[in-house]
Amino acid sequence: MRLAAAAVLFATLQTTLAAGLPAASDDSTEVACAEIKTALHAIAGAEHDEALALDLASSGGNSTAIVAARLSVLLDRTQDLRVALRHVRQSADARDPTVDQCTRMGFRALVISEKLTSDVETVLFGGDDSVAQAPELKSGSAAPAASPPARQP
Repeated sequence: MRLAAAAVLFATLQTTLAAGLPAASDDSTEVACAEIKTALHAIAGAEHDEALALDLASSGGNSTAIVAARLSVLLDRTQDLRVALRHVRQSADARDPTVDQCTRMGFRALVISEKLTSDVETVLFGGDDSVAQAPELKSGSAAPAASPPARQP
């Protein structure tokens, strides 16, 4: 079920990216939108990798470490998008309609990505800040569970 939720969120982000960003009217707006688009593509790649890791884990393999590692990368890419959005919002072009549209799309993708990371953290570590693993991802070995990755502000 968690894998299906991850797949839906990934598909939603891919659909958003497939819609494309509007054509920029000048170099500075093009640069601003390109910065956001680059961050969005990086998140899409990280979400894809996370979905593959979740698929492996749901097959009963001992791959919770892979899921946690991919989650860490996804959190990093999400932080990169936050930085790009902050940079663009503080730029002189922030009020340009094209840049505003790019920024809005970036914020929608950020919300989707944060929901996905939250869901994956719940599956990996439980909802009560414990390090308990969800039944679908329990490993067959007696290896200790990985500690959750540090949350980005």
